[in-house]
Amino acid sequence: MILYLIKNNFKLIFRNKWAVLVMLVGPILTIAMLSSAFRSLMSSYEVPDEFTVGYRDNGSVISANIDTIKEAGKEAGIIFSEYPEGDPEGLIQKNDLSAFVEFNKDEYDLYKSGDHKTECSITEYFIDRVMSKGVDAAIDTMAPAGGMTSEIPVTQLEFMPAIDSTDYYGIIYIVYFFSLGIICATGMLSSEKKNGIEKKFRICSLSAVQIYLARLIPTAAVVMCCALAETLLSVMMFDIHWGVPLVSAAVVVLVILAGCTFGFLLYSISRNMALTVIALFSTIWTMGFLGGSFETYMFSDIAENVKRISPFYFANRSLVELSCMGHSDYVISTFIRLGAITVICAVLTIFTDMIRKRGKA
Repeated sequence: MILYLIKNNFKLIFRNKWAVLVMLVGPILTIAMLSSAFRSLMSSYEVPDEFTVGYRDNGSVISANIDTIKEAGKEAGIIFSEYPEGDPEGLIQKNDLSAFVEFNKDEYDLYKSGDHKTECSITEYFIDRVMSKGVDAAIDTMAPAGGMTSEIPVTQLEFMPAIDSTDYYGIIYIVYFFSLGIICATGMLSSEKKNGIEKKFRICSLSAVQIYLARLIPTAAVVMCCALAETLLSVMMFDIHWGVPLVSAAVVVLVILAGCTFGFLLYSISRNMALTVIALFSTIWTMGFLGGSFETYMFSDIAENVKRISPFYFANRSLVELSCMGHSDYVISTFIRLGAITVICAVLTIFTDMIRKRGKA
């Protein structure tokens, strides 16, 4: 029965050919326009030979290794200058600092200069590696013979190389557009409501889980096929470079699943396709804005802790770093966050449908 329902839902999805067409045409047009418009901006992402960053240590976990960090920073072209007192923003202007870092107990605050965005990006990446990896972990294998003081391996603290605007937008707009995969299901959901199929579900032998999977599987499958076709087309047209294909593909698949399950949750709550689309676009736009879909996350002035609210930030950063470096520390975090969104949304949708079915049975 469930296989017949999945097959039927495939047919219903393709009845609304415009929705599928938008998913195919939208990303490629956006990639073409934005990669060209922002080529000059991305090409300005060049690494300066040396720049100065102010810092203040407020009893952080890295206090004992601050000298080692300063030496490692110098190797990467970052000169850390200590300022025990004073307003960080005022110190940046007065001393022409590229950025200012306040090291707190187990976190840090980074104050950025609007005139030194490239340097701020380098500093942010450098400090993030130190704080997330931990100094001890970074220097663990570098202790010289005889018990001498260890040094942080500079190879573990490299900043992200420049990335071409075409690669950047060619990657993140695959993520952005295909997180809206529920749009492909509009034909199926509208048909269910129009023909009273929902009422028949309440008296059939299929469980809420089976009905949910019969909707999710064809929707996700169609969106994944569209994403694959779009990716291959964009690679052929714009020579976009995806790093570590299997890992990148896994990230995109999880984005699609998270987007579809979130869309079905919104529909389960509202039972109105128009309200679902409005709520979905509003949420995805906001998360995309925070996560670098409209302004590159490297140049964004949004605070780091705010950007981390968005799952797009982790997905975009993972894919971009995989593209230009071949690895990313954000892959695991991306898997965890997107996996959690998928499971939670699926469970809540099934639970909501079960409650509604019992109430109207």
